[in-house]
Amino acid sequence: LDATVPCRVNSRRVNCLLSWFRPFIPALGMALTLLCGWSYFSTFRQDVIIPRWCNGKDSCYWEWTHSFIVIFFIVNIIGQYLWSTFTCPGVVKPPHQNNTTMKSEKVETEQTQRFHDSTSPIIYHPSPYRSHCKSCEMERPPRAHHCRICKRCIVEYDHHCPWINGCIGYNNYRSFLLLVFYVMLGCTYGSLMLGVDFYNMMKKRIQLHGFSIMGAEHRTGLLDLPLPWTLWKEFKSTGRIPEDVVLRAAFPFMLFVSVVMCWFCMSHLKLIASGLTTLEQVARPETDSFGYTTAFNPPNERRKLVNPFDHGPRKNIQRVMGTSMIRLVLPLPSNPTPSTCNKDN
Repeated sequence: LDATVPCRVNSRRVNCLLSWFRPFIPALGMALTLLCGWSYFSTFRQDVIIPRWCNGKDSCYWEWTHSFIVIFFIVNIIGQYLWSTFTCPGVVKPPHQNNTTMKSEKVETEQTQRFHDSTSPIIYHPSPYRSHCKSCEMERPPRAHHCRICKRCIVEYDHHCPWINGCIGYNNYRSFLLLVFYVMLGCTYGSLMLGVDFYNMMKKRIQLHGFSIMGAEHRTGLLDLPLPWTLWKEFKSTGRIPEDVVLRAAFPFMLFVSVVMCWFCMSHLKLIASGLTTLEQVARPETDSFGYTTAFNPPNERRKLVNPFDHGPRKNIQRVMGTSMIRLVLPLPSNPTPSTCNKDN
């Protein structure tokens, strides 16, 4: 380990290992997507779709329909994965003004914000004012935040996603949400397609081998999947992986991912409709049923919490997702619409 990772402290050693591994995570995600597609065309198409939908025929209309749907999901998932990974999220660049101008603008912005916060009965969240980043030592626009992993300020920073090895921000939030959406749809479709066959297969295995939490044949758990080297030896000897092994591995994986992605997608749609990002929602002060908060000084004074970037659920969703249906069903790029502040209205 010391020879491969030039670190001497354990914590630094772990950070080095993580920094070396992060660039490979997007490739792992795309490989899992391609693996699910390969499992359909190598196994499920012949063993599940044709017997159930084609009445024993070699091919039929339903087989072509299912194949088209699978290809549609794979193309969209890989395409949105590439767009969200390789699109710059929107990095705040240092201004071209000199230091004197930057300092005067900083003082003016901070004084204006303090005056507003101390005199107005309204508290704006997210703040419509420019802020100063202590890490980058520069001014940044409203809704921009510093990422401690990328060590830079991101416009409309949502979160840092390890699956794309980068930040989710102004430029790639739409492609990231479409990626989550199509992963959810694809895994849900696969779970519905394989659910009955998985149940029948597990029922037959329990009748044949008996029920065991650790597995009656390979002793690797409830699914009783063979060990990787055992599976590799069988693949080398027969040239294929048994259908029941592929089914036991693919169905639970897709079912788990579909449930997680459904929750994740619904959470982000709720945030978009509210005109907030994940970070802004986490930092949002608690309010009562009337939208008032006492989280600011003086503590006993109730003040209205207002989102100046909220233009209603429909306009908020259109601003992020756009209005073109073609760009929603095909992995095509789309220029985001800047967020506007309506605090003066």
